[in-house]
Amino acid sequence: MKKLILFIFLGCLVIFYACSTETEPDNESSEIYSEYKGSSDSQRTESDRSQEKNIEKKTVYLTFDDGPTSATTDILDTLHQFNAKATFFMLEPSMRESPEVVNKIIEQGHAVGLHGVTHDINHFYKSEQSALKEITTAQETLQQITGVRSNLIRTPYGSVPYLTKSYREVLDSNGFKLWDWNVDSRDWSLSSEQYLDTVTGQIEELVNAGVTPIILMHDKQNTADHLSSLLAYLSEQGFQTEKIKENTKPYNFNCYQRCHRISKQE
Repeated sequence: MKKLILFIFLGCLVIFYACSTETEPDNESSEIYSEYKGSSDSQRTESDRSQEKNIEKKTVYLTFDDGPTSATTDILDTLHQFNAKATFFMLEPSMRESPEVVNKIIEQGHAVGLHGVTHDINHFYKSEQSALKEITTAQETLQQITGVRSNLIRTPYGSVPYLTKSYREVLDSNGFKLWDWNVDSRDWSLSSEQYLDTVTGQIEELVNAGVTPIILMHDKQNTADHLSSLLAYLSEQGFQTEKIKENTKPYNFNCYQRCHRISKQE
């Protein structure tokens, strides 16, 4: 009788232990799940943020003509402060006068292009060969100073109206990539407040039309003094500045029957 009672008691203990094991949570499994869930949430949030940033970012090209000058260092300092990149279309005599500045432009990760030698309409556009000679001379000087051979060019005052089809064909056949602009800052003629207003107005029109802005500015002190205001605006609007690369598809003015040789000018 005592053995029977002992057997029943042991059986009850086994049943009780089995029930308690089934209902008790698996702490190790719970911890692993919590860590996995937390990691997934963290990764998903980081990914979402990255995608949001990419969606918000819009490209803009900053270009500076006629340098280097005494204002170039200030321009470079401001670009550095905003982690912005630009493209400098430089004149051959100015490069020879300030080779250390030309090297600094490249060292800070900006693109360099060619703007000819004389910046004189009557000389540069005198013939196809005079235009090619100026660009080639600027290219050789840049390479001598920096070791960089650039094929990016911007002709004086833009390609319209004097860069006719024959000029374009000669430059293209020699491997040069012609670049104009679609935002004219007019920083050479307007006050600082006016040129900033005209730039932002043009940018908004282009963005609404789905076009990437290419801003023409000049390597001058007035532009340097107010460049930070422009860069602050671009940053606030979600723009990402990019430098022009050799393989970037060029933007050119269309002649629309407006182009003619300089000799035909009245």
